[in-house]
Amino acid sequence: MNDVFRVGLVNRWEQCDPRRGNFFNNMVQWHLFEPPYRASEQPGQIESVLLDYPLQPEGSEDGSAVYSAGVRRGNYFSDGTEVTAAHIVTSLDRSPSFVIQASAQARDNRVFFKVRHPNARFELVLSRHEHAIVLEKNGELLGTGPYVISPESQPERLRLVRNRFYKGPVQLQEIECVVYPVDADGSRHKLLEAVDRGEVDFTENLTRDDMNRVQRMRKCIDLGYCTAILSFNTERPIFANSLVRRAMAAAIDRKALAAQSYSNALAFTATGLLPPSLGRPTPDEITHDLEQARSLLASAGIDRPSRPLSMCVVPMPRPHLPKPRATAEMIASQLGHLGFNLEIRQAKSMDEYFEITGSGQYDLVLAGWIPDTPDPLDYLESLLTTHCIPAAGRAASKGSNFSRWRNSGMDQAIEMERNKPDPANWQRICDLLRTEVPLFPLMYGPHTVVVTWRVKNFPRNFCNRPFLAGLELEPRSAPVDAVVTRT
Repeated sequence: MNDVFRVGLVNRWEQCDPRRGNFFNNMVQWHLFEPPYRASEQPGQIESVLLDYPLQPEGSEDGSAVYSAGVRRGNYFSDGTEVTAAHIVTSLDRSPSFVIQASAQARDNRVFFKVRHPNARFELVLSRHEHAIVLEKNGELLGTGPYVISPESQPERLRLVRNRFYKGPVQLQEIECVVYPVDADGSRHKLLEAVDRGEVDFTENLTRDDMNRVQRMRKCIDLGYCTAILSFNTERPIFANSLVRRAMAAAIDRKALAAQSYSNALAFTATGLLPPSLGRPTPDEITHDLEQARSLLASAGIDRPSRPLSMCVVPMPRPHLPKPRATAEMIASQLGHLGFNLEIRQAKSMDEYFEITGSGQYDLVLAGWIPDTPDPLDYLESLLTTHCIPAAGRAASKGSNFSRWRNSGMDQAIEMERNKPDPANWQRICDLLRTEVPLFPLMYGPHTVVVTWRVKNFPRNFCNRPFLAGLELEPRSAPVDAVVTRT
């Protein structure tokens, strides 16, 4: 089939090394690069990709958890180089977030992993997008996925063509990814108009409210998919005091923030850190109460800073932050009722965002998090543990604890929950989040998808895998409008 499949994006392609954590076009990354394992279409299950599954436990002299797995034969990078254990180890060693979790060694045709922190589901670490295996060769980054980027591609228009060394089935021979930039206010009029004109076959970049305007396309919505988060930099003296953090949280009207981005505000207003999609609630029990906020601030006994507080904001719209600038401005207005002035610093690029968050040169960060895996503990670990605090000179993916919060109680509770889940220990985690408030969840973001009715076999569970490669298309004809909502 020579029919080009057209994908609509809102964020330009900045860099193609998945190990740096390009969180804004993960869908493209999954079609170029593959991790050792990936999540199955069946929830909670793992598929073998480059390594045999399951991992085999090994002994160690110091009592650390060690696992090994053999390299699967017949997998090739896009230049025809067969994947070896040495390739996997070299690539993982250059993934900042992997180095936090484990070390790897190659012996013959096996990879041995020594885990740094107890993790009963270490295989999920090996399924994350930033742990994809990359071969650096002649200045290029080569993957094992079903597609490669054609040489004539530009950041605003990518052309994905078949990787001739990929052994799996590929139905779509060519994919064109076109960027339709958002308007100054965060609206996606250009993308929506392209969808209406029939120029887009697939996009996951429309907002929930935009979906109501789409006609003649299949529409899928997963509610409670991710969380928008305001992080307080606890390394700054003003935020070292939990009373100040609690005061700011009480001063923020989450329902008003959600109403600015979604027509049905109650459905998207956050009540805890974990998104509903992960199935484990973490209720913070914080309500908007300006009088309580003022009382907490008075109890803290701090002097308000003479300079504005700096708030770093993600450079691009996200499912949980469809209008990042507008959300930042409303937060600044709400915190103004406590007498704080905020300077909004919206990063101009991913590189600038990584530089700011890695160096800690901010007072607050407005961003959010999309689950890397289906394990709620992976979500909590990324955002709350000491070893996930970013450091200068390394990608933000190495650590996403933007609160820069060091709390031994939380570290221990997450480690204990990995080893032996216990309701009392889970409650301890929730209590620490509620009383310490190192960060404040604002809104839950949906995963919205629009896809042409020409696709005969669109999968229900398509995240974290190269799903476009398996799509089969009907000949172009007049489609019919419908909507599917998934909760």
